[in-house]
Amino acid sequence: MRLQAICAAALALQVSVAAAEMSVDQQTAFAVLMPLAQDQLAAEPGLALAECMVMAAAVEEVAVIAAAMGAKPTQKIIDLANEIIQRPLVLTCLSEKLS
Repeated sequence: MRLQAICAAALALQVSVAAAEMSVDQQTAFAVLMPLAQDQLAAEPGLALAECMVMAAAVEEVAVIAAAMGAKPTQKIIDLANEIIQRPLVLTCLSEKLS
């Protein structure tokens, strides 16, 4: 149990460091995607998934997602998130972050 807590803390730190390196739009998109990702995975892996999705998204996609901040995600945002999550870059990124 203690090892799991240490791993969770390390992952959270890694995600927070990466989030600090994101643009404002990427940070906003991350905030929009985080609850969606955490619905799919547990809290810490959900953070990693949201970060990987933002990093795999095109600039235009990030802008669309960021524009949804403060509102309930529309079907357009959910569809876009589902499209991004299927990209090989997301799987590679998530594998690296969770290993």
